[in-house]
Amino acid sequence: MSGNVVAGRTQSSASISEIFRFSPRLNQAHKIQWRSWGFDAFQEALRLDKPIFLLITSSWCQWCHIMDETTLSEPSVIAIINHDYIPIRVDSDIRPDVNQRYNQNGWPSVVLLSSEGEILWGGVYVPPKQMLYYLGHVRRYYGEHRQEIAEQVRFLQDQRFTRKLSQTLPSTGLRSLLAEERTALADLPVEAGRVLQDLYDPDFGGFTIHPHLKFPHPEALELLVLLSRRQQPEMLDLVCYSLEQMRDGGLWDQEEGGFFRYSASGDWSIPHTEKMLEENAALLRLVLLVVQATGDPQWQQLSKRLILYINSKLWQPQVGIFSGSQSADEEYYEPGLYSRASRTAPLVDTTVYTAWNARMISSYFLAARVLNYPSLDAMACRALDYLCEHMVHREGSMYHYSLHGYADLPGQLADQVWMTRALLDAYELHGRKYYLETAIALMHFACQELLDRQSGLFYDYSEDALAVGRLALREQPLTENAIAAECLLRMAVYSKRQNLHDTALLVLSGCLEKYRRTGIQGAIYACVVAQAIENSWL
Repeated sequence: MSGNVVAGRTQSSASISEIFRFSPRLNQAHKIQWRSWGFDAFQEALRLDKPIFLLITSSWCQWCHIMDETTLSEPSVIAIINHDYIPIRVDSDIRPDVNQRYNQNGWPSVVLLSSEGEILWGGVYVPPKQMLYYLGHVRRYYGEHRQEIAEQVRFLQDQRFTRKLSQTLPSTGLRSLLAEERTALADLPVEAGRVLQDLYDPDFGGFTIHPHLKFPHPEALELLVLLSRRQQPEMLDLVCYSLEQMRDGGLWDQEEGGFFRYSASGDWSIPHTEKMLEENAALLRLVLLVVQATGDPQWQQLSKRLILYINSKLWQPQVGIFSGSQSADEEYYEPGLYSRASRTAPLVDTTVYTAWNARMISSYFLAARVLNYPSLDAMACRALDYLCEHMVHREGSMYHYSLHGYADLPGQLADQVWMTRALLDAYELHGRKYYLETAIALMHFACQELLDRQSGLFYDYSEDALAVGRLALREQPLTENAIAAECLLRMAVYSKRQNLHDTALLVLSGCLEKYRRTGIQGAIYACVVAQAIENSWL
C-alpha cells in the first residue's frame, strides 16, 4: 500500500532485504526477484498481464525457513516464478493488514493472485514438485481464461465499491443504546461462559476447537476468571487446571521459560516452538489475575519465571523496549541432554511492534502491583516512554513497527487501541496527566479517521486511495473494537467526558452481531463487557 513517506521510505512495507534478515541459510531463494507489497508491484502485474506470486512469511516460523531452503531454492521453481509471475514477499508481523486478508490458515502462505489481487489458488508450505505443478497449472489457466477472470474480478470489485459507498454515507450522529441492547450486553458474559464450558477440555484443560491444534486462548480463560467473581467460583478451577496442563504438558518451556505459541496435540505435548511477545503478554496477564484470585504460590512462581524469560530474551536493555518474538527451532527444543547445549539459541526478532509492546507494558504494570516489584513498573514506564518518543506519526497516530531505527505503517487500529490501553494503565497507576492526554489524543485520531458512525465500529486502518488488492476495502475487527470500547469507557470516567461514554456504547452495540458470528476469538469482547458491568460503566 503506497502512502506517506516516512524516514525516506514509502509506507508500503519493509524492504525485501529486511524481510530476509532472519533466514541466514536462504541460498538460492535470494534469486527470486521479490517485490514489496504495494501499488508499483500491482501496476507491473497489470502492465505485463501476469499473475502475482504472493508469499506470506514470518521471522519466527520454522517452516518458512524450510521452504526458503527447499522449494524456493529449486532452480526450476525460481525460473518459473521470475518469468511467469510478479513475486511479492510479505512479513506477516510487519504487514498484519495483508496477512489478515490473504493468509491461508498458516505459515508460510503461498497465494497465487490475479494481477488485480484476487485469489486464484492458495496453500500452506508447498514442496517443490507440487509447487511446479501449481505454478504451471495456474499460469496456463490464467492465460486461457483471462477474460473470464477479469469479469469475475470486475463483479467482485463492483460489490466492494457498493459496500464502500455504504460505508461513507453521511452519519446522523450518535444514537442512544436501545433497551434490548442493554439487556443483551448484561446477559452476554454469562452466555459466553456457558459456550466456553461446552468447549472446555476436561482431560487436558483449555478448549477443543480444532482436532489437531490447541491454542491457549488466554482471553477466554480470563473471561472465566471474571465470571468466577460473579457467584461462579467453579470457573476459576477450570482456569487453574488449564494452566497446570499447559505448564506441565509441554506448552511451557521447562528449561528457559516462556510459553510456546500453540500445540499440535490436545494434551499440549507437541508444541510449535516459537515464542511470541503478544501471546506471552496475554498469558502473563492471565497468570497474574489467577494470582490475585487465589494467592496460590505456584502461580506467583510461574509469573516470576515468565517475567525472567521475558527480561532475559525479549527485553532490549540498551533502548528500553521489548523484541517481537523468538524463532521456532524444533531441534533446539528437543528433549535430551545435548539438544540445547550443542545448538545456538533461536534468533530473536528485535523489531519493535507497538501493539505487542503495549500489551506487555500493561502486563508489567499489573505484575508490578500484584507481585510488588517496583522494577517492573520502571521497565513498563521506560518502554511506554520509548513508544511515545519514537513511534508517534506526525499526524497523531502510532506507527505499527520500527526496524533498524525506521518507524513505518501508521494508522493501524490495533496499535492505537492497545497503546491507549497501556497509557490508561499508566495513568491509573501514576496519575500523570500526560498519559491521559496522550490516550485521549490517540482515540481522537481513531474517532476522526477510523470510526464508521453508521455501524458504530472502527476500521482497521486509515483509508488510502492507492490501496491495492483486498486492502481496497477496510475491515472492522472485533478484538480491536472491543479494546477501543474499553478505552473509551475508561477515559470517560477519568476525564468526565460524556461524549466518550456515548461513543463507547455505540461501539459495544456495533460489536454485538459480529461477536455472535466470531466464536471463541470473541471472548475478549465478552471480557470487556464483563468489566464494564463490574465497574458500572454501562
